[in-house]
Amino acid sequence: MKKILLIASITMLLLGMAACRGDNKGTRFAPKERESQMGDIERADAIAQKRAELMGGLDTMLYSHGVKFSILEPKTLGEDITPEIAKQIGVKMLQITSQNGISSMGNAPGFVLGTEILQTGRAATGTAPQKMTVKYTLSFKVMNTTTGDVYATATQEVTGVGNSFPEANINAVKNIENTPAMQQMLQTASDRIIEWYNNNLDALKKQVEGAIGKSDYALALAIVESVPEQAKAASQWAAQRQPGLYKQWIHQIAADNLAALQSAIAAANDDFDPTIGGYFKLIPADASEFAKAQGLYSAYQQKVNARRAALEAKAERDEAAARELEKLKMRYDHEEELASIEADKIKCKYESMANAKAMERAMRAESDAKHKGFWSKLGDRVLGGIDFIGEKFSDSEWE
Repeated sequence: MKKILLIASITMLLLGMAACRGDNKGTRFAPKERESQMGDIERADAIAQKRAELMGGLDTMLYSHGVKFSILEPKTLGEDITPEIAKQIGVKMLQITSQNGISSMGNAPGFVLGTEILQTGRAATGTAPQKMTVKYTLSFKVMNTTTGDVYATATQEVTGVGNSFPEANINAVKNIENTPAMQQMLQTASDRIIEWYNNNLDALKKQVEGAIGKSDYALALAIVESVPEQAKAASQWAAQRQPGLYKQWIHQIAADNLAALQSAIAAANDDFDPTIGGYFKLIPADASEFAKAQGLYSAYQQKVNARRAALEAKAERDEAAARELEKLKMRYDHEEELASIEADKIKCKYESMANAKAMERAMRAESDAKHKGFWSKLGDRVLGGIDFIGEKFSDSEWE
C-alpha cells in the first residue's frame, strides 16, 4: 500500500511540472484516457500539496528564477569530518537554502555558500550504556567568488550523540537547523547578490562573452540562467541571450547525447526509462545526429508499447501482470513531463561541471594566498545538487 500511495503522489506531482522546452517531433506513447473525479481547483490544490510534501523545494531548486548560488562541501578536517560527513553537511545546506527560496544546484557561477567547522567537544559519557558525543561550531558565509567579498555570515552550534563517534557525527549533521539567524543571513546575501547584478551588468556581459569565446556554452548558459529576475535590467538582458546560448549548447553536445541515448536504450531494452526521452529532447531537429536519434527512439517506443500491449492482454487473467501494467501506465501517462525533467537535469549537470571548472581556473589564476584555507580546491567542492534531486526521481521510486 505504501508503494502504491508513493506512485500516486509522484504522479500528481508530475502533473504540475514544467512543459517540454524542445521542438523535437517523433512518435509518442499513446496511453489510454483516464477520467478524474477532481475539479480543476481541487486538482491544483492536490498538486501543490503533494509537491510540497514530497519534494520540499524541487521547483525552487530546478526551475527558480530568483537568487541562485552554489553550495560548497566543507573541507574535511581530521578523522571525524570525513568526506561523507562533509557531503551530508552540503546536502543539509541545499535543503535549507531551498526552504528559503534560493536555488543551489551547483550551476550558479559567481556566488557560493560555504561552511567552516570548528570541533568544540568530543567525549564518551560515563553512563551505561556508554554514548559518544561531539560538538561543533559551524560558520556559514556567502561569498562573491569573483571579488572575494563576504556578503553574509551566520554561526550555529550543533551536538550529536551516538553509539560511536561516526554515528554521533551523523546525528550532529541532522541537528543543523533552518534557524532565524540562517534565514537572516540568506536574506541579506540575496539582497546583496541582487544589488551586484543591478550594478555590474557590464561585468556580467564580459563573463558571458568570455565563456562564449572559449566555446564554453554550458558555462555561458549557467551565467545567464543564474541572473535573478529581481535584477530587472540584467534579467531582461539574460532572457534575450538565453535562447541563442541554449541552441548553441545543444548543438555542441548533440553527439554526446546521441551516444548516451544509444547506451540508455541498450540498457533499457523494452522497459520505460525517462532519461531516454530526456536525451532525445536535447538533440535538435536540425542537427546531423537527429535522424539517427529519431530512428532509435521510434524503435525503442515500439518495443515498450509492445510490452504494454502484451501486459494489457494478460492483465485480465493475471494479477501480477495487472499490477505491473498499472505502474507502467502511470509512467507512460506522464512521458512528456518525465522527459522534460530529465532533460533539465542533464542540462543542470553540464552547467554544474562547467561552473566547477571555471571556479577552479579562477582560483589558479589568483595569487597563492587565495589557494589557502577556505578557498582551497574551490571547484572540487561545489555540491552537485542535481544528484540529490536525482535520487528523489530515480526510477526505483516507481517500483
